[in-house]
Amino acid sequence: MRIIAAVCIAFTHSFNLIAKNTAEPLMVISGQRYDFSFIGLCIFFSISGYLITRSACTSTSFINYCWKRFLRIQPLLIIVTLISIFIIGPLFTRLAMGEYFGNISTWTYLRNIFPATGVQFPLPGVFAGNTDSGVNGSLWTLVIEERLYLLVSILFFLKGNKKRIFISGILLLNLLYILHSTIFQHGLFAYFETPEAFFAFLFLNAGMLFLLDIKFSQPAIKRLLVVIPVLAVSLIFTPLFFLQVWAVPLFIIGIANIRGITNRAGQWGDFTYGIYIFAFPVQQVLIAVGADKANPYWLFAETMLIVLPLAILSWHLVEKKFLKMKKLVG
Repeated sequence: MRIIAAVCIAFTHSFNLIAKNTAEPLMVISGQRYDFSFIGLCIFFSISGYLITRSACTSTSFINYCWKRFLRIQPLLIIVTLISIFIIGPLFTRLAMGEYFGNISTWTYLRNIFPATGVQFPLPGVFAGNTDSGVNGSLWTLVIEERLYLLVSILFFLKGNKKRIFISGILLLNLLYILHSTIFQHGLFAYFETPEAFFAFLFLNAGMLFLLDIKFSQPAIKRLLVVIPVLAVSLIFTPLFFLQVWAVPLFIIGIANIRGITNRAGQWGDFTYGIYIFAFPVQQVLIAVGADKANPYWLFAETMLIVLPLAILSWHLVEKKFLKMKKLVG
């Protein structure tokens, strides 16, 4: 499912980065309300919320939890950030080398190594001729992810029944979201109207599913038969959009627990993070060197031909090796 999610996001960016947002197939079908990137991010945040909450509950300590999160995100992110500054930047900036490396914005791009503090999208003069000058626009989701990692880490500092307290906090946020979306007609908290808030709710509600110890493995299909109509209604009718923050995680985690041949998709490695983090800069490079700006399908195909080998290499040469170090910090 995460492979599908990463490919969906790259597909949508192939339209967005050449200013053909409205022509993206799902945008056309949904009347310009949803794109495939939305589907991909729903999958990512739902699965991540479930697994990260499980990690917090099974980690031996707060330090162990943070260490595992660092090993999953930062090693490859550091490499991609350095490649962006020292390879992509010099090759595609319109500035002289002295001016490029003398610009403070070149060095503040290093903040992207720790997205929880916020990210920087452009580098001085880089991709100035592209529709979007950002080097890696996909990083905005890592800001939300890492901040949610920190929020989930509160579990380590709660006293008494930690799970019950944390669930109560999530339920309170959901209650406020319901009030905001219904009685207050979207006027209670402006932040609740942002994509960041929506995906944060998916993450937290998926985490709550783990904390509630809901058994998905046996009756998953039956649950999905109940959830699908709710999800469909919330997708179609705008006033019921708020239902998605519960229906989406339940649907996705339910699907993920259905056993079948697709469960063996990860036996050769987990290439999802590599696809996700490499796709945007590769697309920007292709556009800058003259890729067919009129055909997003060709841009997507060219992107995947480059990104898939990169993702496979990054898994075996970087990610897999670092993940073996999980137990070094207890």
